[in-house]
Amino acid sequence: MSSPSLRIRRRLLPVTIVAAVTALALTGCEPGVLAPTESPEPSSSPTVTPEPSESETPGSGEPTETDAPEQSGSPEPTTPPVAGELPCTEVFTADQLYDFNPNFAPTSDQGELPGAIGEIADAGGTVCAYQHVTGSDRLVIAVLQDAGGFSGAGFETVGDEGVSTVPSGGTVVAAASIYFASAQDARPYIDEVIANLG
Repeated sequence: MSSPSLRIRRRLLPVTIVAAVTALALTGCEPGVLAPTESPEPSSSPTVTPEPSESETPGSGEPTETDAPEQSGSPEPTTPPVAGELPCTEVFTADQLYDFNPNFAPTSDQGELPGAIGEIADAGGTVCAYQHVTGSDRLVIAVLQDAGGFSGAGFETVGDEGVSTVPSGGTVVAAASIYFASAQDARPYIDEVIANLG
């Protein structure tokens, strides 16, 4: 005859097996419960991986994001004069240009030089040009040092631009802009140039 403890064990064995199988079955009904962080990782890693590989594709002919700042990050330290050798930063400073009009910026684009400005350029003087950042308005300043016998008109209108010319010692300074309706309009800026060169 079997002992009472052996009979209890035999009766509990099927109950234990059924409980274990039920627990496994219930766990299998909820996929992802045991590893909630496994599903976001695969979905986020494929989106991150293609972006660098697209920008690093050799032979694409297009600049990558790391190339763009290098190409645009090399501004010239001084603005080259349109003509002549005198640095434009010495002729008319950035602060003076801002006071004239904060929307103006130096430009090295060559264009038609009105009146005495063109004559100073022809005589070997320095011409500096500044232009409105969103329009065609410009300010052109010309300096001729050791002018000798150079003589330009005191004030003239060429097209829409007023051109004022002032001799100072052996130097002649001229300024042209559509904002100059008279010699008095240009005089403060010409005086600044004369002071910068003195």
